[in-house]
Amino acid sequence: MQRKRPLRARNTLDNRLWARLRTLEGTRFRRKSPFKTFTLDFAEHERRLVISLEDGEPGQRTTSIVRDRLLSEQGYVILRLWRSELERDLSIGLHRIHAVLEDLSADS
Repeated sequence: MQRKRPLRARNTLDNRLWARLRTLEGTRFRRKSPFKTFTLDFAEHERRLVISLEDGEPGQRTTSIVRDRLLSEQGYVILRLWRSELERDLSIGLHRIHAVLEDLSADS
């Protein structure tokens, strides 16, 4: 008898955020984007924005210092969003993303 693979959850935080990022006009976000030896959660390479979804609670240090340094040297801005906050209210993260995108557009 063949075992059935479980269906992937469709309503995960990553999927909900990805659906919203894909609708942002003038952007081309990539999901699970490779960068050197790392995989970035979400990246908009033209504007050099990386969105990192962090586990734990705000204020905890859970990121890779090496990855952050490499991204910064390449001119990327890293926006950290906490999963715990976004689970409660996804619009908080979307407002922060919009603000960073506006700042990056103004700097160009």
